[in-house]
Amino acid sequence: MRALTAPNYDPLTVYQTCINGVTDDSLIDRLNNITDEIVFAAKDYEQKAKAQLLYTIPKNNCKNNEIALGKVTKEELKEVYTSYMVVSSKPARDIYDSLLSQAHLGKCPYCGFGQTRTLDHYLPKAKYPQFSVLPFNLVPSCRDCNTGKNTAIATTAEAQSLHPYFDHQIFINDQWLYAKVNETKPATIYFFVKAPKQWDEISKARVQAHFCNFNLSSRYSVEAGDALVSLRDVLISYCQSFGSKSVRDLLKIEANSSAKQHSNSWKTAMLQALVVSDWYCDGGFL
Repeated sequence: MRALTAPNYDPLTVYQTCINGVTDDSLIDRLNNITDEIVFAAKDYEQKAKAQLLYTIPKNNCKNNEIALGKVTKEELKEVYTSYMVVSSKPARDIYDSLLSQAHLGKCPYCGFGQTRTLDHYLPKAKYPQFSVLPFNLVPSCRDCNTGKNTAIATTAEAQSLHPYFDHQIFINDQWLYAKVNETKPATIYFFVKAPKQWDEISKARVQAHFCNFNLSSRYSVEAGDALVSLRDVLISYCQSFGSKSVRDLLKIEANSSAKQHSNSWKTAMLQALVVSDWYCDGGFL
């Protein structure tokens, strides 16, 4: 995961900007009438996110055509996002674009390698329509993470995926993503989670949940497969020029460099696994 600075947009301002794009007078009035509830929900979200308690917020299980808040249906609340924030001609689209641009180098914070294309609702608007346009709930995301993640709603602290805006510190600074080399032809990489022993049990479970919810094991293996193809020619050249020992030396340099940038990237885990694999360094890359 990549940490992102939480948006500094005022939730009330964002909500009102979305309403400014509405043309139906009745809907405008009904949306304005639930402003206090939207603001209260936003404050509750922020407090619970900081305490890693978002799973305690009750789901809204009403149907799309049923009232979700005040006199506003669930579908109408969801459309505040889909029709009045996403649409390019609406005033709130600038906010959408600004939130999307927060991802460093355009990389998805959930997986660390996909290109950001959309905003993901950390708490899905289908069950939490009150957060449809809450900036804290809108995370820049690649399409695979946005559409391919596990749709199950966390009901325990342990089941929560990592939140790029709020889950920093140990999840970023301590290494928990690792890999091993499968001695196949060609070589393949298997990724797994191994949280530090000193972590509390909830944090250990959460990184595993994140890893599984976004199907990172298989997705990282695909990325590693492409990288190994490119790396093969480089290692052959080094081996021919500087001897077989140079292979491990080069991999160590690359692994250390990658770890300084991101200790939990698939690339760091892959390179570290290659370094400790005698089979790979002794010619497994051929």
